[in-house]
Amino acid sequence: MNARVGKSSDISHSLGYAQNHEKDGGILFANFTDLSASPEEQAQDWMATAYDYRTQCYTIIISFTPEETAMLRSMPDNGRDKVRTIIKDFLDELGQRGNDVSECPYIVARHDNTDNEHYHIVIRTTDINGKRFCDKFINKNANRAAAYIAMKYGLETAQKAAEREKAHQEAEGKRQKDKTARQHKPSATQSQIDEKMRRKRAVEEARKRRTKLKYLIEKAVKGATDFVGALAADGLTLFTDPKKGPCVKITDSDGKERSYSLQKDLGIDMSIIPPVNITLPGTSKTTATKVSAAPAMNKSSQSSPLKSKSESAGIKNIKDTPSGNSRNAEYEICDGKSTDDPDEEWKRRNGYKM
Repeated sequence: MNARVGKSSDISHSLGYAQNHEKDGGILFANFTDLSASPEEQAQDWMATAYDYRTQCYTIIISFTPEETAMLRSMPDNGRDKVRTIIKDFLDELGQRGNDVSECPYIVARHDNTDNEHYHIVIRTTDINGKRFCDKFINKNANRAAAYIAMKYGLETAQKAAEREKAHQEAEGKRQKDKTARQHKPSATQSQIDEKMRRKRAVEEARKRRTKLKYLIEKAVKGATDFVGALAADGLTLFTDPKKGPCVKITDSDGKERSYSLQKDLGIDMSIIPPVNITLPGTSKTTATKVSAAPAMNKSSQSSPLKSKSESAGIKNIKDTPSGNSRNAEYEICDGKSTDDPDEEWKRRNGYKM
């Protein structure tokens, strides 16, 4: 068994020659082609949706030796079922090598007017999706695919083609083996798999918990006059964290206590939260306040009405020195001058530690 590739710019001639009754031509099977139509009608259908490429179709001739021909003709129906299987495998192998014809209209016609039974495969170069058939290295691929199929079914093939195909199979096997070796990763132990699944479940449970808390808080805002009471009914406690601002606290069924920032962790619009009495952390005292996006900060630049005249007027006053080993622990006299003055004499006069 061998394969010869040709190309044609005349679809009508190629289809007509493949089905030439003078050569006992008849279609064995086809793809996207009406078998009941005449070769002229088939050519019209093909040309109606084919692009004007220089090569309109490819022809591949699969031929068998006289011994193989005699064997096929001794089978029922001249071995049509056997040949149909062989040629379909050949076309599949051709597709594996880069010349996929599964989306192209084609016919496979039988010629038995010679001692070497042979089959004409006519393939249109425009597939049914309007794309160009990939014909790269089609001659080499067809020859090697035919050699591979011949060795698979115990048929004869050219010695050089068989040697090249064996070398190709060995090189491909080595390439795949090297690729597998490069990509190999040791199998994970069962403990590693369990730990990975545990982390995945923990992340999913945390996401669901945050979603549920956001829903409960927004429901309490919209549907209850007592916001804190509505939260308490769902097991939530509202409090203010000095760093995170307004937060809620919840105790899980396993007794673990969790807290979430309303704005940062749960993504709640703080403008919808009403003024509430918030429990101060660590005490039983409550304070009435408007929940805001961040804790309030004291502005030292503004003078307080509770300060003495000497403090508000900027009269010299020694501040309390910070305790510990802080690098800012120094006696500073506030006389209205900037403390960024690099003059060491000025610092010495004004009580800086030198």
